[in-house]
Amino acid sequence: MRSDQPDYYELLGVERTAEPEEITRAYRRAMRAVHPDASGTSGLFRLVKTAYDTLKDPASRAAYDARGRTAPPEPPRPRPEPDPAPDPDPEPQQGPGPGQGQAPGQENGRRQEGAKSGGPTGTPPPGPSFTKPQAPAPASALRVRPRFGSHWIRVAAVAVWTVAFLVAVYVLWPAGLPIGFLLLLAFPLVAMPLIALESTLRSLSWLWAVCVLTFAAGAALAAAETGGRAFWTLCGVLVGLAVGGAGLAAAPHLVRKGRELDRLIAPDSLEYQIFNVPGAGLDGNLARQVVARESAAGLERLAHLDGVRIVHALTAPQPPGRAPHYVEHVVLRGDRLAVVMARRWPAGSYAWTSKGALTTLGRPFPGGDTGIGAAVKEIRKVVPRRVRVRGFVAVLPDDQAPSSRARFPEPEYGDLLAGDLDQVRERIAAWLGEGDPVVDRRVLAALLPHLRRP
Repeated sequence: MRSDQPDYYELLGVERTAEPEEITRAYRRAMRAVHPDASGTSGLFRLVKTAYDTLKDPASRAAYDARGRTAPPEPPRPRPEPDPAPDPDPEPQQGPGPGQGQAPGQENGRRQEGAKSGGPTGTPPPGPSFTKPQAPAPASALRVRPRFGSHWIRVAAVAVWTVAFLVAVYVLWPAGLPIGFLLLLAFPLVAMPLIALESTLRSLSWLWAVCVLTFAAGAALAAAETGGRAFWTLCGVLVGLAVGGAGLAAAPHLVRKGRELDRLIAPDSLEYQIFNVPGAGLDGNLARQVVARESAAGLERLAHLDGVRIVHALTAPQPPGRAPHYVEHVVLRGDRLAVVMARRWPAGSYAWTSKGALTTLGRPFPGGDTGIGAAVKEIRKVVPRRVRVRGFVAVLPDDQAPSSRARFPEPEYGDLLAGDLDQVRERIAAWLGEGDPVVDRRVLAALLPHLRRP
């Protein structure tokens, strides 16, 4: 079986051990959902019919199972790499166990998450967060931004800066002013980080005002007692000390954000390149689930690029009162992020409108307004500002015949691009290849709240 071919059991929504009666009931439900008269397509309708014809007959079902994947069927997921040729006498493989989802320990080197607790109920399995079973990441050294624990380095740098300028103020302190007045400068430097640590205190603006006024009083007294060229030197040192004090006040917030980022995007999570389950959250919409899984199988080939991370199934945030747009896939590398929506449309010529919708033969059609433009705008609001975001619409053919592919005479419209799955994958690979092979953990963390869970 080809890796990009849908799993017939998954297509019908049954287990591999399902009885013929269960398969028949699932087939009837699926046919009602994918019938062309019920917003389905003729290609998907024929695909479901082929799946049922194959599985209802014991002989053809056995042959299909023999050609199938030799990996454990739970959970039934497409993989980015082709499957090996079937062994006529396969040896049984080790099933999911308690050690999965942690570290590599099998001969083939695959990192797998524990599927045991993920089971038929669809609850996320334990182990690295929101990952899927897959091949190991490339062997080259992984570049991560920001580095784990880097917030402590920044806090230490701020502390060294502040102490250095405080010593400089002590050296330049005017002889006519008692050294005890130096406490007017030192007190706020100690008090402001302590205020920032306690949530009940940092909301009291008068405490911050007292610290600022105390520091300003000490600085004014020292400057008033200093004359000549030493005055400007002391003023410069006092400005540097004030900058250090502001950094110390912000240090607790910096540590909280850094620790939260380390918790959300832990080192073991970055050993994976693909996150979440294609089609998650589309319960009851079999047609879109199949499209999501087929397009995922094609886009996951991008995982061979260093620094690429692929996130499936998320909902782009929308303003209150507007329905959120479902995004099938997001591909990111460095400071570039590709938002991908997948659709299955019949053969024809498609073009962009001035509002970011697609038309065929100059006329709008149901589903032509994918919402990709709005999704790109909203995702730009949640990721860091320096991240470049582009939108892509990947169109799967309604029929497997080459002549049934959709055509896009002008595929690009601003930051949006539409094309068939192969074209979209090639354009994403070329665009991401222009960036640095870096995994930005802040981008992944920004997408986490918008993931759709299985």
